[in-house]
Amino acid sequence: MKNNMEYSIVVPVYNSENTLEELCERIKTVFKDITENYELILVDDCSVDGSWRTMKNLREKDKRVKIIHLLRNFGQHNATMCGFNYCNGNYAITMDDDLQNPPEETPKLIERINEGFLVVFGEYIVKKHSKFENFLSKTFQKLIHRILKIPKGIYISGFAIFKSEVIKNAITIKSSYPFLPALICRSTPVNKIANVEVIHKEREAGKSGYNLFKMFKLSLNLLINYSSLPLLLVGIFGFIISILSMGYGAILIVRKIIDPGYGVTGWNSLMVAISFLGGAILMGMGIMGEYLRRILAEMSYEKQYVIGEMEV
Repeated sequence: MKNNMEYSIVVPVYNSENTLEELCERIKTVFKDITENYELILVDDCSVDGSWRTMKNLREKDKRVKIIHLLRNFGQHNATMCGFNYCNGNYAITMDDDLQNPPEETPKLIERINEGFLVVFGEYIVKKHSKFENFLSKTFQKLIHRILKIPKGIYISGFAIFKSEVIKNAITIKSSYPFLPALICRSTPVNKIANVEVIHKEREAGKSGYNLFKMFKLSLNLLINYSSLPLLLVGIFGFIISILSMGYGAILIVRKIIDPGYGVTGWNSLMVAISFLGGAILMGMGIMGEYLRRILAEMSYEKQYVIGEMEV
């Protein structure tokens, strides 16, 4: 990262051909009043629409627009990390590609970080999502705070600004499964992270790339990569089952001593117990197997991202 530029704006792009031109024009308008010394880095996460063609057109019009095309879809966090590796600014700003993060709110982030913070996250006054999406978002926020031990007063969002030293630390971590808030918050003192209230707009085109399955996948990524909670829960569950089994075994022995004619009964309950324990064992093995799979992926140097084409 060469600090010869003031601001680097990093935007992960996925199926946003209808919003990219307006996004770039609005960013250009905003930065006319801030500085001309900025760059816009668009990272196409292997879109299936005409996003890459639009990005090329934007690059031809303005050389401050840098474009990167990933060879396959790696996910928003991987795409953002890719963009960070090509930042030259003293500050890096991240925002979504769908105009729900209005570029006109960027000066609020800049003003706040100039108060001496290293990271500033935009905190949405009202989030313009469906009730179901807002429920998922709030649940995920709680999970992030619990796993990463972030104070409740800090709101995490994708609309944020970071000082260059924070980005330098983040890009040294070459995990195949990066989770940006974890990389940022674990390398930044809590008292150097702040929020500023920003507006969140309705989606102008397309639909959200995050559905229930993707949110579950992202939550699993957070839990497994940055927490040992699943292993702890499996251990506790196994311990409880062991205690209950020993207690039930003791009851059977006592009953046998009191009543020698007491025999083994309850075929159905026995089958249910065996099935339950078998399922629990398989679940535990599945969780541990996922940990081992990720360890193998890291040891075999699975790529964080693979660039197919770029113009920077």
